[in-house]
Amino acid sequence: MRSHVVVGVAAAAAVALGLWSCGGGTTAPSPSNGGNTPPPASIPSAVTINIVGSAGNQAFKPNPVAAAVGATVMFKNDDTTTHHIVMDDGSADLGEVAPGSTSRTTTVRTSSATNFHCTLHSSMVGSLNAQTAPTPPPCTDPYGYGCD
Repeated sequence: MRSHVVVGVAAAAAVALGLWSCGGGTTAPSPSNGGNTPPPASIPSAVTINIVGSAGNQAFKPNPVAAAVGATVMFKNDDTTTHHIVMDDGSADLGEVAPGSTSRTTTVRTSSATNFHCTLHSSMVGSLNAQTAPTPPPCTDPYGYGCD
């Protein structure tokens, strides 16, 4: 009797394993692409640029910033000083960003490189979709405030 139980359990396990390995749903072929399943649509994401200092192109992390067309970009001020962020192409003035706050958002409209800067600290420069961070301009403050 015991051998019949072992054989029955083994047979049940074999059937279950066979069903499991063949499992998985079937997907109806898509008539528009020859039966291939289309890739999922990419959804533009939100990108946060951290303000970590008041001078130079290292005041923003990351810098340069990669952002897809349609992505929403905002600046989070992790510094102890207020900053005023603008896009150099004139597409957005994100206003003043107090310490611990986040700026208004802007939407990336082109994959071309676009620079941004802080109007209060002339050497604070950054870039969206560039190969490297931009070089800060020469410091014009005689006291060196906001300069490298």
